[in-house]
Amino acid sequence: MTYKFSEFPGIDLNDVTKLREVGIESTDDMMRLWAEEPKRASLVEKTGISLVQFARLASMARLARVKSVGPKYVGLLLAAGIDGPKSLFEYTPVALVKRLDEVKAERKLTAQVPALPEVESWFLDVKPVVVGA
Repeated sequence: MTYKFSEFPGIDLNDVTKLREVGIESTDDMMRLWAEEPKRASLVEKTGISLVQFARLASMARLARVKSVGPKYVGLLLAAGIDGPKSLFEYTPVALVKRLDEVKAERKLTAQVPALPEVESWFLDVKPVVVGA
């Protein structure tokens, strides 16, 4: 599913405007443009958004595209050190909920931790990760 960056909690509206100016309105746009590594420096230069922040936004886009995750839980997942589907699916649903609860408590976050049935839905139809591929 495609999301607009304006739907993500915690993203600075100035950054949303800067992204739009370079043709990045949605998660699909981000994945398409960010995939071209030689163009990344140009995106940074044109927007004034740091490379680190761009990488964070790209991670948000990757995570939001996982079925049923969406923008709602992306910030909490990033706080837990999960930056994309590959690192997300290294967990079992039970272990992931536990990790998210721990991060929320450790960092005193206000983000809602998804319930186990919701997290389990993220893992439906997941293609196995082939190590070394």
